[in-house]
Amino acid sequence: MNTMKRIVGVTAAASAAMLLAAGCTSNNDDAPDPGSSTAAATSSAESGADGSKAQSLVLTQKDLPAGYQVMEVPKGELEKVAGSFSTGIKTAKVTPAGCAQLSAFPDKIKVDEIGYLIGMKTTSVLAETVSVSSRSVDSARKAATGKCAKQTIEITDGPAAGAKATATSKVISSPKTKADDAVVIQQKATMVMNDVKTSSTVIVGLAEVDGYLVSVQASDASQGGTPDLAAFNAFFTKAIDRVESKG
Repeated sequence: MNTMKRIVGVTAAASAAMLLAAGCTSNNDDAPDPGSSTAAATSSAESGADGSKAQSLVLTQKDLPAGYQVMEVPKGELEKVAGSFSTGIKTAKVTPAGCAQLSAFPDKIKVDEIGYLIGMKTTSVLAETVSVSSRSVDSARKAATGKCAKQTIEITDGPAAGAKATATSKVISSPKTKADDAVVIQQKATMVMNDVKTSSTVIVGLAEVDGYLVSVQASDASQGGTPDLAAFNAFFTKAIDRVESKG
């Protein structure tokens, strides 16, 4: 895999992780509901979770599975790429209607309040974020098992305008952890952009830990690649343990 492809793959993974951490709720019964989000936010306040401490709660090079290396992504570049994605997300058309309240997505992602780490081994990517929780894990679980488990998203604005993606999600087995609540979701997606069709699979772990939302994503930067599930399970468990012990 050449250097440019590695940079693009890592930056995309980091941006996706940031967007997930900054994610919003939905007004659909099968997706995150406002009550769950409010409860999570209240829990965060009561726990004393502090966004300024988020970066100190992420894992480090020594915690990565064998063969993975930390990939540095400058905050400025991350803000730029995530911001461009955010522009398209806010105005996207989602089917079924109501499965995502995209208009509520933040105009600016507060990178300084989200801790992040990106690790890569050849084409396999692991991305971790830690942020003050404003979203309940249970809402994500419901979204992956109800009628919103299969969604079509059409981008109408921004640099990706014209792109159309279909994503199918399902809850899969989660490793035993010390989280207050945790879920692991597998999402398979196909995207058509500029008449080019690509497919991808990502595994996303979300956990509520002492008022923080811990997310870990495993993906593969190669076309149609399969995420490293064993590495994901080990990394997700360590990420939760670190926040539980230091948060």
